[in-house]
Amino acid sequence: MSRPGCRQAIVAAATALVDTDHAVTLRAVSRAAAVPTSSIYQQFPDATAILLAVCHQAFHELETAVLDAPDAYAAGLAYLDFAVLHPRRYRVMFGAADLSLEALRLFTQVLSDPDRALTFWLGLHGLADQRASIRRSPQFTVIAPRLITSLVFEESP
Repeated sequence: MSRPGCRQAIVAAATALVDTDHAVTLRAVSRAAAVPTSSIYQQFPDATAILLAVCHQAFHELETAVLDAPDAYAAGLAYLDFAVLHPRRYRVMFGAADLSLEALRLFTQVLSDPDRALTFWLGLHGLADQRASIRRSPQFTVIAPRLITSLVFEESP
């Protein structure tokens, strides 16, 4: 398997492990990617590096979804949709890797005012994080649009 192809297979296998709530170990990734462990060491020094690659790839997917949105409201929905569709990946992105600075930079592209961008992201992140606790609650679908509207269209002091 070519080097880029092997790296992609490793990251895809690790992503699948994260999504199914399995530990990302070299052995587990090796089995899931159907590559020898020695091939993994040629691409990554350890399991932590693989997990970071998963986080950065997931963040790129999130960034694409947010920036492809036509406006700030839709960007907020895209962010929450990503967290709902990939709850374990989302948790790992902000747990195993600290992508909060990247998220803030992302939202300064959505809202040019850095203070509003921070407020917007913190509100979205808080709701996305709590979504894991209230997974089956119908309140989420009511709260999300209200929160986004209040954050996007808030009056400046």
